Amino acid sequence: MSAISTSADVSVNLIPPPIYGAVTLFVMWLLHTRYPLTSTSAEWPVLVGWIIVALGLALDLISLVNFRKAKTTVNPMRPENTSELITTGLYTITRNPMYLGMAIMLTGVALILRSLSPLIMPLIFCLVVTLVQILPEEKALEELFGEEYRNYKHRVARWI
Repeated sequence: MSAISTSADVSVNLIPPPIYGAVTLFVMWLLHTRYPLTSTSAEWPVLVGWIIVALGLALDLISLVNFRKAKTTVNPMRPENTSELITTGLYTITRNPMYLGMAIMLTGVALILRSLSPLIMPLIFCLVVTLVQILPEEKALEELFGEEYRNYKHRVARWI
């Protein structure tokens, strides 16, 4: 794993999280086209999928607005530049609404594809992002905000 060091013992992944989302989308498409397991021609999964994609996008946009209002960095690869710990709005429900939004969008796309095999990929995305991005971010935020962040971690779930 390529990483940058934010202190002596905290490093953060150098691959931007949207790249993980894009790779996940590509793998979902491959699974759909090569190993669909089962598929349907029904239209309802497409409609529901687009609604779910819109919901995930809304989570990401609302989270982005929260970061801009707080005048803190949105860049997850530079958590040491965080100037404020956001704990209001969506951040009272999940510590990672942007990653959750991406996972929700991926789930919507899986439905739009109308085959079963792509549905595994949003779960794999969550696992990978947790290991390579969220855990190092949490260490960096704990270094920056100490007890305030530890208390926040105890109150709010990582995902939901």
